Amino acid sequence: MKIVFFGVGAVCSVIVRLIYELNNKSSNTNLRFLFIVRDIEKAKDFFFKNKELLENSDFLELKDFEDIFLNSKKYEKYLKRSTIFINSSIPSYNIPIMKLALEFKANYADLASDIYNDKVISSLQFKQQTLNKEFEENNLFALINLGISPGITNFLIGERLYSLSNLPYKTKVKRIEINLLEEIQSKQLVFSWSPNVAIEEISYPPLYFKKNILKKIEPFSKSKTYKFPYFKNFVELYPVFQEELISLKQSFSDIADIKMFVGGNEIELMKNLYQLNLLSNKYCYGYKDSQISINSIIKDVIPKMKSPKTIEEYIKNKIIKYAEFSAVADIEMEISYPQNSKKIKSTESIGISFNKYTSLIKTHYSGSTYVSYPTGIGAGILIFYSLLNKKQSKLKGVLVSEKLPPLLGTVTNDIIKRELTSYKINLINSIK
Repeated sequence: MKIVFFGVGAVCSVIVRLIYELNNKSSNTNLRFLFIVRDIEKAKDFFFKNKELLENSDFLELKDFEDIFLNSKKYEKYLKRSTIFINSSIPSYNIPIMKLALEFKANYADLASDIYNDKVISSLQFKQQTLNKEFEENNLFALINLGISPGITNFLIGERLYSLSNLPYKTKVKRIEINLLEEIQSKQLVFSWSPNVAIEEISYPPLYFKKNILKKIEPFSKSKTYKFPYFKNFVELYPVFQEELISLKQSFSDIADIKMFVGGNEIELMKNLYQLNLLSNKYCYGYKDSQISINSIIKDVIPKMKSPKTIEEYIKNKIIKYAEFSAVADIEMEISYPQNSKKIKSTESIGISFNKYTSLIKTHYSGSTYVSYPTGIGAGILIFYSLLNKKQSKLKGVLVSEKLPPLLGTVTNDIIKRELTSYKINLINSIK
């Protein structure tokens, strides 16, 4: 099995370690990694706890990824006989890498989509889905928007909703609300994700579905108080727009109301910046012909993500004291029993929680952030078991995570959930 990564970062290093461990445990096939990067030495820094992985790895250094997209034949010796291409870089590379995957007859996976544009929002289609026919015809799969949320959260929602068709009574899903927690207690400002990406996401007007109509509101103009199952305090949550909304509405079009919220102290920081107009795109006119916006200045001066070695030192020295990531989907259902005219309403909560962050220092995953770790674990598990079960499950085409449960089957779904718990990720399943 040969796995090609385009770009190396905090999530990629987790995926690589996880697939290495699962392969040794489950299939024990010959495994090799190829990393296509701009700087080999910087890429290797992400494997400072996993030197043995480099023995199974090759690196291809390119100053500009466009060259491999435009001149693929030149790199045939690197790309041929690959099992899967994984975009662990930016979403704008999704389509070029997918076309490469088709050319070299490889499967494909990515971690996010470019959704902040009118075409995607109006069509409710991800750009990657335009290549669905080509992947189906080549008997290849393309898993898109993998990770923990989107990714595992959608997978768990899909598993539950598809199971409703097997019930002896009629069940209608009225509403889904996904709630995210991003909480870190630290003496230093530590971003779990790229600050520039976070600023872009949080500054975009949140969208949601109400009575099947897509609505828009101002960022931080509304909020709700929420209690996460494993977190001790109540949290103020704010509407946000992410891939989950488009994906779930596309997969389950009869669900009228779909919303998404996020909270935690990282979000509170972004809220303060936004409400101080420090994320504004207005231009600064201090100098003649200036075209510099306040937003661009903030993006330029805000502290960048810390290196894996720095993150490890922060935990060792108790600068980072605690961190938790949680994603919970509240699914409101209306149940109609055959011999009872009265409809019963029920709300089920399904999701995950990761609150063992500081204990990672004792593992090969030390140096991960509290978001990159569950994201990489979630993506890696879905990729590995999709590859392992490709033939019997007949996986092909461009697939979002909630479509996987009926294709993979009950046994594999249960294995995936057990793997999550074995990697310190708690599963949430309760009825309110």
